[in-house]
Amino acid sequence: MELFEQIEWAQWKKLTDTEKTACLQQLLMYFIPPKVDITMIELVDFELYGIKCRTFEIELDGELFVFIPKNSKAILGWDLGAEGLRPHELLNFDVTSLEQTQFKTTLTNEAIDSNAQWLEPEELYDLHTLEGISTYINDHTTSLRKAEVPAMFVQKYALPAGTEFLGIIDTITGAFEGEVEAFASCEKKICEAIFPKLTAVESLTWSFPQTVLEENQFYLEFVPDAECYFVYDHKAYTHSQLRTAIQQQGFDLLTEDQWEFAVGAGTRRLFRWGNELLLQNNESGRKIKEKMNGSNMFGLVVDTQRNRYELTQDPAVSKLSVQSNGSHLIEQMLPLSTYYCSEHLVQPDQELDPEKYLYRKSIIVDL
Repeated sequence: MELFEQIEWAQWKKLTDTEKTACLQQLLMYFIPPKVDITMIELVDFELYGIKCRTFEIELDGELFVFIPKNSKAILGWDLGAEGLRPHELLNFDVTSLEQTQFKTTLTNEAIDSNAQWLEPEELYDLHTLEGISTYINDHTTSLRKAEVPAMFVQKYALPAGTEFLGIIDTITGAFEGEVEAFASCEKKICEAIFPKLTAVESLTWSFPQTVLEENQFYLEFVPDAECYFVYDHKAYTHSQLRTAIQQQGFDLLTEDQWEFAVGAGTRRLFRWGNELLLQNNESGRKIKEKMNGSNMFGLVVDTQRNRYELTQDPAVSKLSVQSNGSHLIEQMLPLSTYYCSEHLVQPDQELDPEKYLYRKSIIVDL
């Protein structure tokens, strides 16, 4: 069996660890540029809602990547409206009365189409009905399609645009862990920003800034739960400049098809973690958040803050979104859908703000 047949998703699942390792060695030989340093290779199991994938995590130039098998017949996009979602969450029913109430759990395309014919334009997005919600979902997701998606090495965590990860600085001890030499060149300015000299009065109201950007030098993001900052090198780039810079390193951005397959992992769900949208402050809500914020079925971690776009190869196609002003649950949550279409355009001469944009490197396995 040829290499490209073995790395097809349907066949990859059947391979033994020995066979997978042999495939990987060939892929590394032919597709990873010689200048890229490989420092770690590990077989890892990923699972979400019963969908399992045993694949490789690889450290390339100090950054984690996962290997994603190819799929010659990937089904992408969405046209099923609210089908599969929980009507009582979408329609804001009183949770205390749910036990005494029965709800239809799905909405068929036939029901949506028959109602859409008589909806007036101003009622197109009547988010008080399942029909209106379904129309809204279909209009804000990419079209249903079949695509050939190549195998890929994809960066596990997306980075703020124009940055490279340097390390972590502890806000309690001030200790830095990471690329010490690169950090040393901007250490003084970083310490002035996050450890300022304050008067007794100023110290009562001062708090750590969420982000600090010194253009073309460094970028910091505060991690409250860990009481530390992620430290990044920064260069101001337009979209084309960023893509050129990472191509020179041997990487590229994902296309929209590649992004949707990598994030959705081939599952036919509107949301990769399942159908739950209402995140209550209880054990159930916490478990849903863990699934949302954890690795997907291919091992990727996707930002759920809804305050940034993730870039693709096309500046006219960005995934995820900045939080909308919509008050309805579906307006708030749909940007986290694998198939969400933001319609956000990055202008050719626009410098990418790391607080607004993310990017994810990839190496495409294709002839």
